[in-house]
Amino acid sequence: MKSVRREGVGPTRFVPVAAAVTALTALLACTGCSPPGAGKSPAGASQFAVTDPVTPAQVAKLGDVTLRMWADQAEKPLMNSVVPAFEKRYPNVKVDITYKSFDDLVATVVNAASGTNPPDLFQGNIGYAVDGALVKAKLVRPLDDVAAAYGWITGTGASTLAPARWNGSGTAFGHGNLYGMSPISEVQGIYYNKAQLRELGLRPPQSLADLEMGLPLVKRAGKQPIMLGNSDQYAATHIFSDLAVTEQSATSIRDWIGGKVGTTFVTPGNAKAAGAMADWAEKGYFGSGYDGLSNEDAISRFAKGSGVFFVGGSWNGATLDPEKFGFGALTTGGAGATASPWHIAASSEVTPAAVAFLAALHTPQTGQEILDTGRLPVVTDGVKGGNSLQNQTLDALKRTIAAGTQVGYYDWTATDMLNVMGGKLQEVMSGRTSSSEFMKAVQASWRTARQAR
Repeated sequence: MKSVRREGVGPTRFVPVAAAVTALTALLACTGCSPPGAGKSPAGASQFAVTDPVTPAQVAKLGDVTLRMWADQAEKPLMNSVVPAFEKRYPNVKVDITYKSFDDLVATVVNAASGTNPPDLFQGNIGYAVDGALVKAKLVRPLDDVAAAYGWITGTGASTLAPARWNGSGTAFGHGNLYGMSPISEVQGIYYNKAQLRELGLRPPQSLADLEMGLPLVKRAGKQPIMLGNSDQYAATHIFSDLAVTEQSATSIRDWIGGKVGTTFVTPGNAKAAGAMADWAEKGYFGSGYDGLSNEDAISRFAKGSGVFFVGGSWNGATLDPEKFGFGALTTGGAGATASPWHIAASSEVTPAAVAFLAALHTPQTGQEILDTGRLPVVTDGVKGGNSLQNQTLDALKRTIAAGTQVGYYDWTATDMLNVMGGKLQEVMSGRTSSSEFMKAVQASWRTARQAR
C-alpha cells in the first residue's frame, strides 16, 4: 500500500502507510482509552475559543511554555526562518520541533497523537490513512473558529482549505469541519523548452487545444513531443488529471476524490481524458520506453534538452533553468493541491500558542519565504518570484486557486489507488485495455475502499 508525497522541492516519493492504518485499527479497538481532552469542542472547558486573532497578551497568560511540534524534515529551511520571528513576538514560548522524514512522519504521527504526551502541533497527510484516522479518533482540534477569526475562509487561498475539511466520522473529506491548514500549495501544468518552440515556430501553449495543435508538428519535425518517465506509474496519472480537469467540473472531481456518496469515476470526461492518453501514446508523443524510465530521469533528460514539453508539477521546476524553460497551465488554472496540513492536538494545553503559530504560517511574509525556499505558498498576496519561471508558476497557481481547480490527487481516495489507477492507465496507453475497463477498475477500487471505512 502506498501513498504519494508531492510537497517540497524534491521529486515525488512513495511511502508506506500500512503503519498508520494499523495505528487507526488499534485506536478504534481501544474503547474508553482516548487521550485526555480528545474530542472536546473548541469551546470546551480545557480548550481556547478563538473569536479574534490571538494576541501576544493572550499567549503571555500561558506563562513560560514549550510548543512541541512534529514536522517533515523538508520544512526545516522554512522553520529556520519562521521560528525565530515567532519566538521574538511571543517571548514566553519556546518552540521545540522534532523533524522526521516524511516516511517516518506518516507512519508514526497517528500513534504519537494518540499517546499520553502528544505534540501540540504537527503535520498530517491528506487522505484516510493519516488525516482520516486523526479525525475519526478525535485527536485533532476543529479549526473553523480559527479560520473565521483570521479571515481564511474568504481570504486568499480560501479554496485550498477543502482537503482538510472532514465529516465527523472521518469517512469523507472536502466538506465539513476544518481540521487542518497548509501554507504550501502545488500546481500542475506544462513546462516547455523555449529554444525548441522558437525553432519550430510555435508559441507556448495556453490551453489543451494549443498543446494538441503543437504535438503533431513537433513529432513531424523529428523531436520527442512530451518527455515522460512512468516507471513508478504516477507521472502518467498527473498528465491524466490535467486532461480530466479540462473535460469536467473541478467540483465533480474533488467530490469523487473526497469520497462523496453517489459520485463515480465513470464519466464522459474521464473517458475522453483516457482516450487522449491512449491516442498520444499510439502516435508516439511520449517517445518509447517511458514505462522503464523514472520521473526523476525524465525531468533530468528534459532539463538537458530532450523533449519539447514536460507535463508535471511545480515541484519539478527547481531543476530547470529559468532562462531555458517556461511554464503554463492547460486550464484556466492548473490542476493542483495543497501539501500536508498542520493540526492542533485536541488535548493541547497551549492552544493559544499553537493557533498563533498557524497564523504565522498564513501570512504574505511567510508566503515569500516559502517561495524563496523553492515551493509555492497558499498566501500569494505581494509575493514575487525571483525569475521568470518562478513568476510563471506563481501566476498559474494564482489562477488555479481563483478557478477552484485544485482538485487534489486521485490516489488520496484509497491506499491502493495509485497501484490500481497507475497500472490500468499503463494498460490503456499500451492498448491492452479500454478506457471503459480502466474507469470501471478505478471505480471498483474506490467503492471497496469506501465500504471499508
